Amino acid sequence: MIITTGKYLKREDLTEDGEAYKVISVSRAELTLADGESESKWILQLDGLKPLILNATNIRRCIAAFDTSETEGWIGRKIVAYDDPDIEFGGKMVGGVRLRAVPKKVDSPRTSVKKVAKVADSDEDPIPF
Repeated sequence: MIITTGKYLKREDLTEDGEAYKVISVSRAELTLADGESESKWILQLDGLKPLILNATNIRRCIAAFDTSETEGWIGRKIVAYDDPDIEFGGKMVGGVRLRAVPKKVDSPRTSVKKVAKVADSDEDPIPF
């Protein structure tokens, strides 16, 4: 992870594998755009990271991961933040921050014990081929 400056989370702050972070807060903020205009944006605060300005894709990913569009339902839950190098903008590959659901734990596969029938005193082959 590279240390970056600036107020908001950037792709350089994350790895491609990502890590799960707990949602601390979700709020709206008025941000000044490059042209001097202001726009209201959703800001996601994850534990241990700079705030993330949410775009439409990451909002949809949060809604899917948390199964609710009510942001109060996101607080205290975990989501994976990662650097996605495959994000395109303006026809160029620029990369960016992406969010995804924390993978569900998979129980270790149980080995099934198959009972083998004994063929006692039989001339038949127990394997039918």
